[in-house]
Amino acid sequence: MINNKRWIVPPLITPEVDTALSAFPPILRQILFNRGYTTDAEARAYLNAKPDFNTDPFQMSGMKKSVDRIQTAIQKHEPIAIYGDYDVDGVTSTALLVETLQQLNANVRGYIPNRFEEGYGLNNNALDELKADGVQLVITVDCGIRSPSEALHAQTIGLDLIISDHHHPAEGDLPPHLP
Repeated sequence: MINNKRWIVPPLITPEVDTALSAFPPILRQILFNRGYTTDAEARAYLNAKPDFNTDPFQMSGMKKSVDRIQTAIQKHEPIAIYGDYDVDGVTSTALLVETLQQLNANVRGYIPNRFEEGYGLNNNALDELKADGVQLVITVDCGIRSPSEALHAQTIGLDLIISDHHHPAEGDLPPHLP
């Protein structure tokens, strides 16, 4: 059997960063360096899960349009579905977003596909059912970026779709944007 895997070994920590992170054990210094943390302050913020609020979320593609659409849905009490995958990050993201939108008085529900009957990711039958149930806006979490045909189907049946996904799209194959 031929092993065609290629190992990518990160470089060793530089002496300057090793000194800057000297308060941490050697193996942790290397891990922090591998993740791009090169100062004591950056490392402590990362290890203490302190978010960096210096980044403007509206720099993300489509953010303003998405926020505006969600606000409109909340104001008009339109049915919203949060569509997540059945894995840990999908279920957790779905629960968090449903709970957050409920706190904002949104008419929202979660949707997790059955892994045995519907498979992974967005699927047209689920989108059709959501539309038939009166849902007007679907927000994906942990899926959708690799589903351009399903996103087009949502658009065709009159469902607004906001894709929130940490995965990478297929090369040159992005789902359509909200109109």
